[in-house]
Amino acid sequence: MEQATLLLGGAEDSLKFCEVGSTVDQLWVKSQRLLSHEGSMQLAPEAILNDQIKTECVKRLKSVHMTKKTKDKVSEAAVLVPLCTYNGKLGLLYTLRSNKVRANRGQVSFPGGMKDEKDKTLEDTALRETWEELNIARDTVEVWGSGNLIYRKNVTVMPVLGFVGKVDPKSLKVNAQEVQEAFFHPLEKLCDPALCRYTQFRDNYTLPTYLGGEHKIWGLTAVITHLVMSALVPDTYKHKLVYLKPIETKSPITSKAQAS
Repeated sequence: MEQATLLLGGAEDSLKFCEVGSTVDQLWVKSQRLLSHEGSMQLAPEAILNDQIKTECVKRLKSVHMTKKTKDKVSEAAVLVPLCTYNGKLGLLYTLRSNKVRANRGQVSFPGGMKDEKDKTLEDTALRETWEELNIARDTVEVWGSGNLIYRKNVTVMPVLGFVGKVDPKSLKVNAQEVQEAFFHPLEKLCDPALCRYTQFRDNYTLPTYLGGEHKIWGLTAVITHLVMSALVPDTYKHKLVYLKPIETKSPITSKAQAS
């Protein structure tokens, strides 16, 4: 699942710029606020895992609308954004999709999938898929709330934010048919401007990209990460998405034709 109404594209879209060049990077990073010691303290589990932060986070998440209007019937899907602790740090749990699946092979994602007939809600979908992919039982997930639907081609995706407690990614009994591995990315890295990038697509939109972990986080997974981080720690997370207008060059033939 790699799309939303920014509008998002998938791997089939050629990149106009893949990660921005060094000169632009330097100017862009200077525009970001470096993560201070005080900022790091604000990312500690004890600073975030409380009812006030939870309520404010869900409210901000709900305020963002990214579904484009369409009369076409679309399928529904959901992902769980697993907030967890690992080695004393708070962060998000990601998966690397197996090469055995049909779609998005080898890509970073959150646990999730298409809504099943037995699922009463999209929240049920996210929790069921998390159990099937990572063997994390639904009764161990503290669901904080969900964001609004995100549109991707003929599918709408709902992000569900939930706290799954203390997790060791390497000890999870992942479903090898769907997941190659699970990995943890701490909030402090997601807030570090030196590790935040963006990818610009030829369709004139820009998506966030995150480095510094075991795998690069991009596509819809990065968009959902961006939405969650903006809602969870808005005072510390300062990642900005910059759109660069491409430089257009005219061929000699076109220039002569216009001159004549």
